[in-house]
Amino acid sequence: MTGDPGKSRRYLRYGICAVAVAVGLKYGFDFGNQISGPLMGVVGAVNGAVFCALISDFVADRCLPSGQGARDPQ
Repeated sequence: MTGDPGKSRRYLRYGICAVAVAVGLKYGFDFGNQISGPLMGVVGAVNGAVFCALISDFVADRCLPSGQGARDPQ
């Protein structure tokens, strides 16, 4: 019983993005909290999560192309 390889690849990409968001939340909050307190910690956490999600999505797109609408590497 083999599953759809595209589906498992999609879940792998979601997992990578979820881990990156969690890392961005933690370290963004810690940094913002250190420099200016809890309110800046929340702002830093959101900023870190968004940045890490964008970067991880880009890396996952390059390393694990989905096959649907994938660009030709030139």
